[in-house]
Order: sequence, then structure tokens, then C-alpha cells
Amino acid sequence: MTHRERALAAMRGMPVDRIPFIARMDLWHSYCRNAGTLPPRFRDGDLWRMQRELGVGIFGFGAWSGSFFRLEHPRTEIVKRSAGGETITEYHTPFGTLVERERMAEELKEAAGTGARIEYPFKDDSDFDALHFLIENARVVDATDEYGRWMEGIGDDGLALPWAGHLPAQQLMIRYMGYERFYLELADNASRVESLVDALSAQYRQILGLAVRSTADAIEVGGNYDEQMTPPPVFDRFFAPLYREARQSFDAASKLLVVHGDGEMRGLLGRLRDCGVQVVEALTPEPMTSARVPEVRRLWDGRVCLWGGIASVTLTETFTDAEFERHLEGLFDAVAPGDRFILGFGDNVPTDALYHRILRAVEFWKERGVYPLPRR
Repeated sequence: MTHRERALAAMRGMPVDRIPFIARMDLWHSYCRNAGTLPPRFRDGDLWRMQRELGVGIFGFGAWSGSFFRLEHPRTEIVKRSAGGETITEYHTPFGTLVERERMAEELKEAAGTGARIEYPFKDDSDFDALHFLIENARVVDATDEYGRWMEGIGDDGLALPWAGHLPAQQLMIRYMGYERFYLELADNASRVESLVDALSAQYRQILGLAVRSTADAIEVGGNYDEQMTPPPVFDRFFAPLYREARQSFDAASKLLVVHGDGEMRGLLGRLRDCGVQVVEALTPEPMTSARVPEVRRLWDGRVCLWGGIASVTLTETFTDAEFERHLEGLFDAVAPGDRFILGFGDNVPTDALYHRILRAVEFWKERGVYPLPRR
């Protein structure tokens, strides 16, 4: 089987010849490439070539690698400039101007693709009308052909996972307001916040419609949840209904519903199962979160594919080689015989990862990854 065939089979609960191994390495690779510290054999800086030579699957992570859609704002004047290490964006609407600022942390300049938002467009309740105008007058533009050509570059050597973006309420939390302001406004101006969510939901349904018509077999919808920032009652109110809706439309088109799940989500894992999510990608277990793989497997009861499992911190000097080996052994024991499991890093190879640990993960998979995994 090819890497692509294995991954799709695992997602659907079908047998595989060996456990799929498709993992993100872009953060570590970008950092080492820019710092000139890639292993000599990979100094040409081609991540896909490196993954092909190592024998693991290529992960086309849609959140960073392009998209099957884009948003245009024909009725909003957008002015972007850089100053003092910051990117400043102004959105000029008939109801006022919204301003946001982003800054890239020094330690991530060689690796990350986006900076941290240090000023959100929405400041207080005087910005509701301007933000509503910005959202309601955005136009969703089809870019599926462009994304399809990018997917073809991966072919059967891995899996491209287009990303539909954060769900509407989380867009307000992350993109437009910040978590604190979102919850303050939800308490003080619930109907106006819900109106913004409704406007974003209409936009999001257009995006999901493009996903359904795309050539992708699996689409990532939302993610990056933390049960403290997005507690279960909020998830039930703003997230679960749209996931159920997405699952229904995806089933009709034989698409798989995937969520990026690298946060502290112990209290949300059952809810993801119940609202129709089929794959949780970048699942990050202890010692980075409180999630224990054996418990997660029992909770999901064969209904959700676990993609991830290797806690990224174990790739660093924080842990010994012996501890890393025990981590891999414990993971394989916990997921045996290996149904609905794709091996990966939760959620990426960090910039300070030890290269010999990456190689050991690959060797371990090659040595022990034949399906079915033995139960011990």
C-alpha cells in the first residue's frame, strides 16, 4: 500500500499492511534550513525529498501550505504596512476603521509562518457594526484547482489535508476579538455576538461547500481547542451543531471530517466523537497534555481515528533516549492492534528536536509497524 492508501484506509477503519506514518516536520525543517543546520544529505532544503528518502509519508498541512479558498473584501479598503517589527492592518469600512497588529517572536522568525496578534480589530462594542460589515461583505473565492495542483505534487507519497479554517465562534476568539473580549462581549452583548457568529457561519457554509466539491478525500475543519478556553458548554453551543452539519454533507460526498487536536482537550474528546468527527489529527498525549492514549482509545471505542501520539517534547533533550524509547513502546502497546491509527507527532517536530530521535522514530516504525500490532 502507498502512504496515501494506508492513511485513508486507517481513517475509514479498514485494514492496512502497516501502520501509516505521516507526520509534520515543517517547523523543525524550516528552522534548521534557515539556520543552516539540516543534516548534510538534506541541505538542499526540500522537505518532501527528505520525507521520501526517510520513507515516511508527506503531510500536506493545509493551514500553512495554501488553501482551496480565499476571502476577498471588495467593499472594504484594506491597508497593510510594516513598522517596528510589526505588521499593521487597517480595515476601512463605512462604520469605522478596524486595526490589528501582529508581531513575530524572535525565537520563531526562522521557523513560523505567522506572528502573534497583539492588537485585535475588535476593541469594544462600538466596533460591532464595522466587524459585521467586514464579515458579511467578504466574498468566498474558489481556489480548489490551484490547491488540487499542489496536492498532485504529493501524489501517493502522503496526504494533503486542506483546512477549512477555524469555526465561526473561534474566529471571533482568535482572529477578531481575543478570548477575553469574546467572553466579555458574550456576557454583555450576547445577541450581537451571536449575530457575528451567524454571519461567519453563512460564510463558513460556503467554504464547506467548496470542500465538498473538491478532490480532497479528507478535510480539516477547525481545531486547536483547549478545554479551558473553549469549555464543553461553549463547544456544545457554538461548535457541535456545525460539526454535525459538516459531517452530514461530507458523508454525502464520501469525504472525511478531520479536526486538528493538539491542545488540552480531555473534556472535549468525547464531544468530538459524538458530533461526528472521524479523525483527530495531531493528538498530543501526556506528558504534554493530560490525555492518556489508552483512555482516549477506550473513549473513542473504534469510532475516531487517532492521528499523532508522539508527544513532541520527547524528541528534545528534556528526555533521555531511554525515555523516548519507552514512550514509543507505550504508544504502540496502547493502540494495538493498530486500527484507526496513524502515527505522527503531536503536533510537530519542534525546532530543538534531536535529529537522531527523528531517525529512531522512523526506525521504530519500520521495525514494529507491521499491522496488526501485537498485544502485550
